[in-house]
Amino acid sequence: MAGSRTRTPQVIDLAEQLISDIESRELKPGDRYLTTAAASKMLGVGNGVANRALQLLERRQIITRQQRRGAFVANLPGDGPMPPLRRVHFLVHQNYLVTEGVGSDLVMLGMQEELPGVHVQISFLPKENAEGYVADLIDQSLTAKARDGFILVRAPYEVHQLVSNSGVPCVVYGGVYPGVTRLTRIDRDMSAVGSLAMDYLLDRGHKQMAFLSRQQSLPGDHNTMDAIRQRLGARQFLADNLTERFLPTASNVCEAEVTRLLKSKNPPTGFICRSQRLADAAMSVFEKQKLEPFKDVDLVLCDYHLLAGHRPQYIYPRPAYSLEKQGKHIAKMLAGHARGEVVRDEIIPVELDDSAAPRG
Repeated sequence: MAGSRTRTPQVIDLAEQLISDIESRELKPGDRYLTTAAASKMLGVGNGVANRALQLLERRQIITRQQRRGAFVANLPGDGPMPPLRRVHFLVHQNYLVTEGVGSDLVMLGMQEELPGVHVQISFLPKENAEGYVADLIDQSLTAKARDGFILVRAPYEVHQLVSNSGVPCVVYGGVYPGVTRLTRIDRDMSAVGSLAMDYLLDRGHKQMAFLSRQQSLPGDHNTMDAIRQRLGARQFLADNLTERFLPTASNVCEAEVTRLLKSKNPPTGFICRSQRLADAAMSVFEKQKLEPFKDVDLVLCDYHLLAGHRPQYIYPRPAYSLEKQGKHIAKMLAGHARGEVVRDEIIPVELDDSAAPRG
């Protein structure tokens, strides 16, 4: 359908190339396979990306990997029991993967560990007639021998309602719209995200705060905003102690608005940013105005998709589940739906990670 795009995440493309290599070389279970360095050379990518592609084959139980011994073929592609799903669609907003990071390789790795052999496809919802586009995908899945699963990420209300009515296996990665039933979700505790962020700023002594969010608010945003206001009220602050702005994705717009707020009569010194793009823009303004973070201003980032082994650059509410573990839970929930089981919502606990703050 015009206006939409689909793509397979890079790590899955590379894993498919490795599978083709195993098949073309007619390797058998027990045969030695490529090292990370050899896979990197064959695929023309860095060692880190090649390693994730090999990890994906391991999750699919096609190879085994042993320390100091390397990789070995375990099962030939296509062997093993039929998975409960044929394919999984990530249905996402056109700009979401660029601005938010969902659909990362780590989420995919977690899903493949639970659903080895299931094809994962990211489908970008068209700006016009997203409902019709998804209806076509559902029709195709209902005629297939094995069912497709659907993951909804910032999809519009009409898509939520359509998928709910269709009865296809589905998990919402986020919040469900009010009035939509029969959809299961997995999400962070967005109320706790707001409470932790505001309590941190208040404990740091801030009197004027600003909440910077996306132009379009979704159900999870409502929970966060409610919690922020509740914490303000509990600490005897007034409505005019908080400024709220809902901004487009363009960084220059956010920078201009933060600059304007800092020049106001009662400028905010504590900031809560919904996305990293907003946080990065705010930090750019702080640097230009020679405002020192953790001294002149403080900022808490709500959505921080931090890769394993990377040191945080922001204070943020850290989910109890890693991205890979979130992928595993999504896959378990989808598989449960495909088997006709009762699948319940899953709310991921969060705790404040302040390791980005200077010590001493």
